[in-house]
Amino acid sequence: MLYLVIINGLIDSFNPCAIGVLLSYLAIALSLRVKRSAFISFGLVYILATYATYFLIGLGMLKVMHLFGVHNFFGWLAAILILFLGVFHLKEYFWPHLRVPFLSDFLSRCRMPRWNREVTIASALVLGFLIGICEFPCSGGVYLATVGLLTVKATFWQGIFYLLAYNAMFILPLVIIFVSIGNALVFSHLQKLQTSTFAIVKLIMGISMLVSGGLLLAWLLAALV
Repeated sequence: MLYLVIINGLIDSFNPCAIGVLLSYLAIALSLRVKRSAFISFGLVYILATYATYFLIGLGMLKVMHLFGVHNFFGWLAAILILFLGVFHLKEYFWPHLRVPFLSDFLSRCRMPRWNREVTIASALVLGFLIGICEFPCSGGVYLATVGLLTVKATFWQGIFYLLAYNAMFILPLVIIFVSIGNALVFSHLQKLQTSTFAIVKLIMGISMLVSGGLLLAWLLAALV
């Protein structure tokens, strides 16, 4: 189970929202030549706030699923929703210009929060919190599928451990970016990579959601036998 949690966490981590915001603000920090201590503080607080927010979202879903169970209507609804989101992400990769009223604008657009672009601890904390919330509509299907499988395969306390591991993978690219940011060449490549890989991330997310949703649906069907 751990390997699936790690893989899904890594897939979810390549969401452009969190990475894009961090790259944007670090670029501002470099251009303004802010103090090294402020630079480090901003990056660390942003990453920790993103981690904590996304972890708490997963913890809430885990608690609800353990409270109501996934063998009932809630579990079937979650499986169908995950499969639907998987198909939608594949549509976004193969037919990106095919628009679905309301859903295309809601699910495919990264809504970066509007915030005063100051490189401070307060701005890092607020941005990390907002990004943690705003990312869920973008790639929450992977997270929901993972939590659903954890509810089936693990106890609540084991699920918490898996969520900690999932979110460690989720912030791994942010940590790598932050550690490598001192190298201007690396920073430039990261900015280009973040833009160029957006489409392939949609494909990988779609496949991951279909696999995870299929596993959850298979367990629900097996429980009826």
